[in-house]
Formats: sequence, C-alpha cells, structure tokens
Amino acid sequence: MSNKIEEIKNALKSGAKATKYRVKLSFPTEVQHKMELQSLNCLAKATSFPGVTIGQIEVFNQGRKLPIPGDTTYETQWTVTFYMDNAHQTRKDFLSWMKACDNFQANTHSGNPGGLFTEVSVCQLDSLENEVAEYTLRNCWPSGVGEISVGAYQLDTLQECDITFSFSDWIISNGSEFNMPQDGKSAANNVISVDQ
Repeated sequence: MSNKIEEIKNALKSGAKATKYRVKLSFPTEVQHKMELQSLNCLAKATSFPGVTIGQIEVFNQGRKLPIPGDTTYETQWTVTFYMDNAHQTRKDFLSWMKACDNFQANTHSGNPGGLFTEVSVCQLDSLENEVAEYTLRNCWPSGVGEISVGAYQLDTLQECDITFSFSDWIISNGSEFNMPQDGKSAANNVISVDQ
C-alpha cells in the first residue's frame, strides 16, 4: 500500500490544479481598446484548454474489424468567461473588435480580415505560478459576445459575459513546441515525446 502511495506521489508531484491558470489576450493593432491587457486577463474567470480527436476508419474482413486512425479534427471555437467591470469596458472592447470585422449597422466589412486576427494563450501554472504548459490559439478573432443577465433577485453576484473566439489551429509550448498538423499533413515535430 505505502509503495503505491509513493508511486502516486512521485508521478503526480503537486498535480495540475484547475484554479492555476493564466489567460493572455491581445488585440490586433488595427483595433482600439481602452481596457489594459493586464486588467483584461485578470478578469478572465474561466476557460478551457483545447481538445483534439482522431477519427476512426473501420476495416472489415471476414467478420473481424480493425480500427485504424482517420483524420484529425478539433473545435475551432474557444470561450472565455469574463467578470464585468462596472463600465462594461471589457465587453465594449470586444464589441469594437467585432465591429471592425463586420459592422452590421453600417453594412460594411473589413477589407483586411487577416489584420484583425491575433494570438491568444491559456497557460497551466504550477504551485509557484510558473507557466508549465502554454496553449496558443492562432488567427483568433471574436465570433460571439454573450448576453449579460440582470435581475433584482441577483444578490451577491457579479455580472459575467462569455466571449467566443474562432481560431485556425493551436500549438502547445513548454520549452519545446508541439504543432497541430496542418493541411492533413504529418510531421516529425507533431510527436510529443514521453518527457514532455
């Protein structure tokens, strides 16, 4: 029994805690924003690390089935829940970014949508707040600004707002880099070694 406890302790170390994370957002240079990025990142209440799935191709022969790897798929949307500041500046800044992409009131679109993309990251922190894994989402832009509910009965609560980003792909870095396969091609640097 004690040997198993030691084995778990040595393998787990301090463990990855859900409360130990850091969101690092940035705005494209073409988008004006009033909220300082450090304050904006501090107000990120919750988010997630992106997932990935490999499809399965089933090959049959004489009643036997062999599953082989198919195509890699992953969600291209990522949501961050923010606490709202008292002037809703966080929400206003993301609405400005969306308006730069597509101004539905003036019925105009950006002539340079690529100039409105940026990179955003979410990091896992260890118990000393060192970044041990960073997931960077590339070519991000806000595709949705969520509603904010209000009500006379909502005591002892802060308003929150979900911001949904669309992105093209993501990488993990923690000293070395793991790139998601692009265009369905596999490369040697797409392999995560055991020590990562």
